[in-house]
Amino acid sequence: MATAFLSSDWYRVADLRLRRQSHIRTVRHVYRGEAWHVLQDPQNGKVHRLADAAYAFFARLDGTRTVQDIWLRLCELFPERPPSQTEILRLLAQLHDSDLIIGDRMPNLAEIDRRARAEERRTLLSYVKNPLSLRFPLFDPEPLLSRTGWIGRAVFSFWGGVIWVLLLLTAMTQAFLHFGTERLPTFEQVSTASNLGYLAVAYIVMKALHELGHGWAVKRWGGEVREFGVMMLVFFPVPYVDASQATFFPSKWQRMVVSAAGIMVELAVASGAFLVWLAADPGTLRTLAYNLMMIGGVSTLLFNGNPLLRFDGYFVFADFFESPNLGQRSNQYFWYLVRRTVLRDHETQPPVIAPREGLFLFLYATISFVYRMMVLFFISIFLALTMPLMGTLMVAWSLFTAVVMPSAKGLRYLLSDPSIDLIRSQVLLKVGGALCLVFAALFVLPLPNVTVADAVLEPGPGALVRVEGRGFVEHVLVTEGQAVIPGTPVMVLSDPLVSLQRKQAEADRDDAVVRLGALPLSDQNGRQLWQDQVTYAEAKLADLTQREAGLIVRADAAGQIFVPSQSELPGRLVQQGEVVAVILSPGATRWKVAIPATEARSVDAGNRSIELVPRPSHDLRLQAQIVTRAPEVTTTLPSFGLTTKGGGMLLVDPSSETPVSLEPVVNYRLEVAQIDHAPFPQGSRARVRFVHDPSPIGPRLWRAVERTFLRQFGS
Repeated sequence: MATAFLSSDWYRVADLRLRRQSHIRTVRHVYRGEAWHVLQDPQNGKVHRLADAAYAFFARLDGTRTVQDIWLRLCELFPERPPSQTEILRLLAQLHDSDLIIGDRMPNLAEIDRRARAEERRTLLSYVKNPLSLRFPLFDPEPLLSRTGWIGRAVFSFWGGVIWVLLLLTAMTQAFLHFGTERLPTFEQVSTASNLGYLAVAYIVMKALHELGHGWAVKRWGGEVREFGVMMLVFFPVPYVDASQATFFPSKWQRMVVSAAGIMVELAVASGAFLVWLAADPGTLRTLAYNLMMIGGVSTLLFNGNPLLRFDGYFVFADFFESPNLGQRSNQYFWYLVRRTVLRDHETQPPVIAPREGLFLFLYATISFVYRMMVLFFISIFLALTMPLMGTLMVAWSLFTAVVMPSAKGLRYLLSDPSIDLIRSQVLLKVGGALCLVFAALFVLPLPNVTVADAVLEPGPGALVRVEGRGFVEHVLVTEGQAVIPGTPVMVLSDPLVSLQRKQAEADRDDAVVRLGALPLSDQNGRQLWQDQVTYAEAKLADLTQREAGLIVRADAAGQIFVPSQSELPGRLVQQGEVVAVILSPGATRWKVAIPATEARSVDAGNRSIELVPRPSHDLRLQAQIVTRAPEVTTTLPSFGLTTKGGGMLLVDPSSETPVSLEPVVNYRLEVAQIDHAPFPQGSRARVRFVHDPSPIGPRLWRAVERTFLRQFGS
């Protein structure tokens, strides 16, 4: 429903002779083919945007004509869409609140003081509401930028742009040519104490040039930069300059260059640092160049260039699509849709400035909200881990301001906003019904319930062919995939030392036998001594004979045998107990599974079916059953194949040489009955689906959150 053309409150303003503030600066912008007028108040730096009709009204406020006369004149100028009295009243309220107009009477000093105090409260409240992003102004950089303005004119020019593009292309070409030949430092090398000093210097240099780039870009087109400070972003110092005067520039390309100036400077420095890193010898210069390259390349693209966060990329994105104040207007449009479609509030107006902008605002609001919530979640985890007490308090307050306060604001709108007085009962009934539906969907409605885990194949009896002795491989007696039975020779080893020891043992035995036979029967002590020598020599000879027999490696089970790296084995030394071959036997197979303790409850409660899908094949689906369940909850895993190191889902302790999970798990053993299928290779992996009885999703979401915190905090 359109707003009323005539208003019962018009008499209050009709005879007023208002005057616009004389110090207000004005420039014309075009957004998606629509002309808008941007007003800037130099005293506070605030910027306001007015459409053609609104600006036509504002421009005629000269203190000589009444509001009634100006409104009638506008109706003549815009006969197809004359502004209504309600719209003029709303515009006057906006201009009055923004201190853009004054009346024909003495100024109300009390009102001016009230507004100043209200502005101070809003500023303080913005710090309190967002403690993870605090700004601290330091000094006025305008004198420095004025003296070095020639740098901005040189850098942000046609030839400056050509040189910037050539530098980036050169760095990209060199990166392509040296791909795989130059080894980048690892994270452990970058995070060492010896490199932190270089990293700090590189960060200070890079961010100083970043902010100077913004300042020089503003000066390039005649603007001023009056504030330089430090923003504590999640307790980390990030410098900033106030480049808001760029909003007043008439060309969107000028505004985009100002917003992107920091990114452009960092990419140029990173490209130059990369070329230096390639050419320099190991030392201080190369280390500093790498840190500059890392900060300027990675951090710029991940943070400053991201349009979903209110950094440089956001302003470039908004200017490119000609959507000023994109973040705030997209949120307003989202709630406009809610009020319009759900609450049937037809009085609210959409915050669009051009046709077909609504879908763009809705998509941006949705995507940016989801992304910000993800960032807030990970920041919360990081702060709670690094600063348990203070970090948890700060995160709790941030979550309160991000979730609880908007919810309270929405509740206040439902209970007291006058725009829905006539339909409040219907609105409350709809909202209550929607909340009941959400509650039922979360905690009442049964939905399919599946637990997914990884599994690794357990070797069958005799499947691993191990070396019983120690020696060099002489011959491999089997071929790949050959059928074997228990006792089939697999390979022959040689150990020259065993052969020499056996010959020596035979000689010692023969000598002892001869000496024993030469003694008279009356010499009982001597005969007993040499009898013991004979017994010892025969035992040693039997042991060496057994060791020689162990040099022939035999199969312990029936099936197909596979010898890894068969062509490389001859001449290689193998140790006792080493696995040299694998026998794949048809028949039932057993698989090891580890399930997080928080999810094991569902598995223990009962399963409609257990489906095992071997990898990499996704077409074969096998039915399995639980054979054993470990009685205890542990962190010991049966294989690295269940962890992220082996392509699984469980996080493993990086400091442990054995597979140790970072969260408590329960170990299971599954059995798959004999199938008409080729034997699975040793070390095979599979994905297991435990299908449970349907259950509400709410408790399952809570268990997922619980599992996440158990994983992060180790409790």
